[in-house]
Amino acid sequence: MLEIRPFEGTPDELSDFVVAQWQATYAGRMAVPGWSGDYFRWQLRMDEPEFRQNLIAAYEGTRLAGVVPFFPMRFSLAGEQFDASQASWLSVSPDFRGQGVAGRMIEASRTLHRERGLRFQLGYAYFGHQSSKAPRFWRRTQVTTTATIRNAGFWVRILEASRMVDWNLSSFDRAITKLFSPFLGVTRVPSRPGLVIRSAEFRDLRHCLSLAEKSTRHCDLRLVWNEDSLSRQLGLHGFSQALVAEEHGEVRGCITFHLLPMFGRTEERFGVLDLVLMSELSRPAQRALLNAALVTMHQQGAVAALKLRVGDYPRSLFLDWGWMPRPADSHVLVTWADEPRQLPGLNRIHVLWR
Repeated sequence: MLEIRPFEGTPDELSDFVVAQWQATYAGRMAVPGWSGDYFRWQLRMDEPEFRQNLIAAYEGTRLAGVVPFFPMRFSLAGEQFDASQASWLSVSPDFRGQGVAGRMIEASRTLHRERGLRFQLGYAYFGHQSSKAPRFWRRTQVTTTATIRNAGFWVRILEASRMVDWNLSSFDRAITKLFSPFLGVTRVPSRPGLVIRSAEFRDLRHCLSLAEKSTRHCDLRLVWNEDSLSRQLGLHGFSQALVAEEHGEVRGCITFHLLPMFGRTEERFGVLDLVLMSELSRPAQRALLNAALVTMHQQGAVAALKLRVGDYPRSLFLDWGWMPRPADSHVLVTWADEPRQLPGLNRIHVLWR
């Protein structure tokens, strides 16, 4: 008999389960992220007991049938701030599919959201490949509390063309990457008078909080950062990394990222840009900070860098040689804890890709 209760295992066991289910479903057809135990420990705060209840799971006795974790965040919409969450990693073992396991976990998640005063759960449904099960699942009549708020794609910057050719599952993408490989690679970071780019430190937290507010307040829907949540993005608790730019002795820019293995034809590391906070930097300093992040990712073995394309960045920053806008391939979804509400047009949003 299936029981819905919090996940009881370790971060490494969660990683083994989630990646195994995604590999069983999509290997050889779609890219599969290799979320590690350290990734889940960082993102889901699995070493902190009070966050364990956010890891909703389905069990048959002691046998794990499925999981759907989420992490609470503060949001702002139309000038109103409220608590909600971001979620991902919905996984059901093939042995339990077709039994309503995912639907039961989502209903348990909605109940927990209501109990904790979380307005909705934000996530993604990838529609970029016909093999993806997400769009079909979220369109089912049983999921009547979920709505698409917009579509999203990525900016992509290839850092290591030869390995990217080998990694690509698509023969078309392999051919295009090979064709342009002589022109791809990492841009050097020129030195500029009065500009210092370095790793973020605890003393930068106050400045970065101010930058987060200034750089994202143009967004229709956005995450609202505090010292606790932002310090985790800045890498002050491990896993994620951040660079700051001091211009004339003052911190005026910040960029955060993490490296994520992806399984294609081969396994390679990708750099995922999370926060691009540059509204107070001069244009040359913006480009220098972004290039410094690319150099760091490349030095750590990344074959490409990804940035979610949803309008929370300086528009001209990625209109540079080497950056490619990929077509939108994912629905951005909200699943309401209570009755669904109408949302205004959300042209620019500031959220994480998870």
